Amino acid sequence: MTGLGVAVVKGDSIIYQQSFGYRQLATDTTAAEPLHNDDMFRIASISKTFIATVIMQYVEEGKLSLSDDTQKYLSFPLRNPLYKDTPITIEQLLTHTSSINDSKSWWNVNVIDPGQYDDYHKCYSRTKPGRDYKYCNMNYTLLGAVIENIAHDKFFNEVDARIMKPLGLGGGFNCNDLDRSKFVRLYRYKKDLRGYKEDDEAYRPYNGIIDRNYKLGREFGLAYPASGMKITTCDLARYMMMHMNGGRLDGTRIISEESEELMRRNFVGKHNYGLSFRHYYDLYPGKVLSGQTGGGHGLKSAMIFDPEEKTGFVIISSGSKSDVIDGYADIHKPIIKLAYRWMFDYTLQY
Repeated sequence: MTGLGVAVVKGDSIIYQQSFGYRQLATDTTAAEPLHNDDMFRIASISKTFIATVIMQYVEEGKLSLSDDTQKYLSFPLRNPLYKDTPITIEQLLTHTSSINDSKSWWNVNVIDPGQYDDYHKCYSRTKPGRDYKYCNMNYTLLGAVIENIAHDKFFNEVDARIMKPLGLGGGFNCNDLDRSKFVRLYRYKKDLRGYKEDDEAYRPYNGIIDRNYKLGREFGLAYPASGMKITTCDLARYMMMHMNGGRLDGTRIISEESEELMRRNFVGKHNYGLSFRHYYDLYPGKVLSGQTGGGHGLKSAMIFDPEEKTGFVIISSGSKSDVIDGYADIHKPIIKLAYRWMFDYTLQY
């Protein structure tokens, strides 16, 4: 691996945190820089849970309902052309059952707007909305647009105001609001080179690109609602603790216990997916874990917890010579199993 951040949580405490490897590998002109605990990773699809948490806050405040027709909160019609009379609901976006796909990109909503793109119909699968699960980033791009059209503000400002600041967390979706010197560089392993190559697309929205290309509710200037959160391992662990403890952390309630439980409920059968969270049945014997994983630009991330035992794990690799096994990056399974053994077998701790 190039760099690895690990945090282990029990109850209201982070009981283990460590960073290994490098924030940036050596180049022909610069020395390698070690990875520190206060460095920030772009966490990929774990970002979706932040968007879903804001949506659940809106539900509690009566600003929308999970059963609402999504196009009510958009500036264009949202209908699968094969099922023009079937609404696509907020719940279907959250659970990836909307019949929408990522075939025409997912960075902004223009490709799915009939008034902007002639081939908009290619953004829809042939299945009826609400019927089948198909993981799709565009669902959460659309939810970002929903947030902006309700708040009349940028979605990442809502995330900051409703989650990050109340919990005292650093990080965010907008690169231009953050200290770029703390960003962990991301690397893809190249088999032909037998080495790593930096993927500089991960932090491309620099120098005003977000502001210049931003159109509220339509174009997000590469801030990426579905994947763009940047955060430290520790702060992601604290955010996880809020969900792990029923929507509350250190006396600050972000969402109700009922809403948090609903986010983790299985809505889609064998795919084990809820409102941005998954169930994990085979990571540790006898345990049903909840959470989300992410991947992109060489990064592999996991935020997975046991809501019954009040234990949780954040594992983020900035680049690794690894594969995916049984739906998981093969770095996640052994580290989580090792951490579980360490927590419950005291002979390993001492």
